[in-house]
Amino acid sequence: MIIDFHTHIFPDEVAERAVSGLLKGLESCGLGFPVTMYSDGTASGLIRSMDTAGVDISVQLPVATKPSQPDSINEWTEGLREKEPRIISFGAVFPDETAAAQLERLAERGFKGIKLHGDFQGFYADDPKMLDIYRRCGEYGLICVHHAGLDCVSPKDIHVTPERMARVLDKVGGVKFVLAHMGGNCMEDEAARLLSGADNVWVDTSYTAGRLSPEKMAELIGRFGADRVLFASDSPWNDPADNIRLIKETPLSEEEREKIFCKNASALLGIFS
Repeated sequence: MIIDFHTHIFPDEVAERAVSGLLKGLESCGLGFPVTMYSDGTASGLIRSMDTAGVDISVQLPVATKPSQPDSINEWTEGLREKEPRIISFGAVFPDETAAAQLERLAERGFKGIKLHGDFQGFYADDPKMLDIYRRCGEYGLICVHHAGLDCVSPKDIHVTPERMARVLDKVGGVKFVLAHMGGNCMEDEAARLLSGADNVWVDTSYTAGRLSPEKMAELIGRFGADRVLFASDSPWNDPADNIRLIKETPLSEEEREKIFCKNASALLGIFS
C-alpha cells in the first residue's frame, strides 16, 4: 500500500483557473527549470494519477489564502468524502481571530488535520497567535501540517524555519506536526539538526526526493528516523509515480520503505489499524 501525504486539488469549477494562476506564479519565480503539471488539479484528475502511479490513498491539503475562504473550502472537501473515499481531505483554516471557532467546527465534522502555509497566509511559525492554534489542534486531535522552508513566493522571508519550529516545540506540546519538504525546503540539514528526535514531529518527502541525491535522502531519513518520514509528492506540481521511483531508488531497507510508503501515515491518520 502507498499513501501520498501531500497533494492539492480544487473544485472542478475553479481548478483550471487555480492551477493556471499557481503555475504562472511558479514560472515567474525563475526556478531555472520548466514547471510541469501532472494532473488537472481536480479530484478525478488526482484519482487518475493515483491509479497510474499505484497510490492507494492521498491526503489533500487545502490552503485558505483569504479569511473568507475556509467555510466554502471545508464544505467542498467534506462533500468529497463519499464521492472519493481514497482522498482524505484536511481542513482549511485562516489564522485570524476566527481560527478557534474554525478549528472547533473542523473537529466536530471529523477532519483529521489542517494545512497551514505561512508564506501565503502571512504568519511566522512562532508568532504568539499561532501558539493558541497549535494548542487547540492538540486539544482536538488535529494534525497540523506546515509548508516548511523556502517557497519561491517569498524567498527572502522564510516564514516556517527549523529554528522557529524548534521554539514552537519548546512552548507547545501535545500537537502532532507534519513539516513538509523534509522539515524545511532547502533547509533540510538544519531541520534534521534541530528537530530530529521530537516525538511529535513528522516530515514528508515532497520536492526534496527529486532535488536531493538518493544518498542524501537516505542520510536525512536516518537522522530523522524512518518512523518519522511520510511519502509525499505535492501533486499536481510533482508526479506521484516519479516520486515513488525516487524513494525506491533511495538506499533503504524494505522495512524502512514500507514505513515511509504507508505504515507511518496509516498510524498517524488512525486508519487500517
